[in-house]
Amino acid sequence: MQSADAFIQRMTRQMYQKFEKYWSDHSLILSMAVILDPRYKFQFVEYCYKKLNGYGSTESMHIRDCMFSLFNQYMLASSKTPTTITSTHGDMETDTSSKTSEAFRKADAFKDFDTFESFDFVTTAQKSQLELYLDEPRVDRMSNLDIFDFWKTKQSHYPQLSLMARDILTIPISTVASESAFSIGG
Repeated sequence: MQSADAFIQRMTRQMYQKFEKYWSDHSLILSMAVILDPRYKFQFVEYCYKKLNGYGSTESMHIRDCMFSLFNQYMLASSKTPTTITSTHGDMETDTSSKTSEAFRKADAFKDFDTFESFDFVTTAQKSQLELYLDEPRVDRMSNLDIFDFWKTKQSHYPQLSLMARDILTIPISTVASESAFSIGG
């Protein structure tokens, strides 16, 4: 921008404006996706905001608040869905053995117990699934981790948080405007 050449000055000013626009617009959903990566979690987002904006920045707390608010919406949605699924076992033919119907009742009882246990654990510990996840130590950053497999294996431990992670991590992220993606121009 300090060049004597007017063309270079104009070009660098435009580049600087784009650079400033890019760094001033922080993506909330992208930050949440990073937090849901067990190699980085909230510490990395907090580090980045402090690096960009200094130690007085409040962006990381805003992201934390939004993430907990979104998680609470997932918890509300899951509490509105019935925990027991109406089965069609009564529609089975009368000659079905009692062993088979007993196995179905046990399977339903175990599903109900798992649901009960996850809610009971959260209320007993007074920590949400999100808080428990954030309290766990981070996975080694250099590990070759498939995030979707990670959350799939954590489904039983963090049922609602794994649903939220699935929904957030499947959002296609791009800094390219959709018009530009299909443009045939340079």
